[in-house]
Amino acid sequence: MSFSQAELVNALRLLSGRLPEFSEQQTQAGRLLRVVTERLSSHLNESLKEFGINENLWFAMMAVYVSPNSEILPSRLSDLMDLTRTSATRLSDEMVERGWVERHINQQDRRQIVLKLTPEGEAFIQKIWPQISSKSGEAWEDFTNEDYAQLQHLLSKLLAKLG
Repeated sequence: MSFSQAELVNALRLLSGRLPEFSEQQTQAGRLLRVVTERLSSHLNESLKEFGINENLWFAMMAVYVSPNSEILPSRLSDLMDLTRTSATRLSDEMVERGWVERHINQQDRRQIVLKLTPEGEAFIQKIWPQISSKSGEAWEDFTNEDYAQLQHLLSKLLAKLG
């Protein structure tokens, strides 16, 4: 199945002729955003497949890696990744099972559990980062700093409206 932007535009024109106050621009932007998001996800997952992980696990690893002392609360992981607590727990369990993260008692609040990156987890990130960075960079190579700034501005504006 291949996406056709021309077919989308034609379908949206037909809809605008039949539905009062239908916004072609809004719908086209939303559909394009959806298609681009799916393709970016597929592109990254294809790169990660050879390492036996997916984008959620990769982003979870990166969230732990960049946190102070490479430690993060599971609730913070959930918030950063915009996941339910249950999904964040599943990712935490998988990282622990693979030996990339350990669970410890939070020394500031002994009621909390902290996820801490292990040396094996850091070594894994260091090993695959160059390949992942190179492959994902291909999709973005034609973007200028101004393009990034504009895209980030527009997406942040939309995200703020969505809450």
